[in-house]
Amino acid sequence: ALNPVLRSSCGNRASCPLLCERIDHEAFVGDVMQTTRERIDAAAVVIAELTDANPNVYLELGYAWGRGRPTVPAAQRAEDLRFDVRGQRCLVYERIPDLNTQLAAGLQNLKSKGLLEAPPEPGASPA
Repeated sequence: ALNPVLRSSCGNRASCPLLCERIDHEAFVGDVMQTTRERIDAAAVVIAELTDANPNVYLELGYAWGRGRPTVPAAQRAEDLRFDVRGQRCLVYERIPDLNTQLAAGLQNLKSKGLLEAPPEPGASPA
């Protein structure tokens, strides 16, 4: 349900060339955690939806932090946030349009600070 929100928050490909991926919606062969780690390592930013406190999402967020990836945690209710995340900046929203607005601003803020670099285009040779 969040994929359209995440895509629209970024804007068009020319202004913010990010690809929104969810590993649980992708087809692949092999170890799910290995694939998840590879995707996080290659990500320009990791957006972690923490509503309902899914342990897998917390694991992925912790991995992203450990790898130094920019992250944007989000949750519908502040009480969903576990103790180790409560001290972090987190987007708390009531409605999906609120998340869309906050996420667009958050991504733009990361971009303006030079913290958000778009990953290379598929098929592009490494620099």
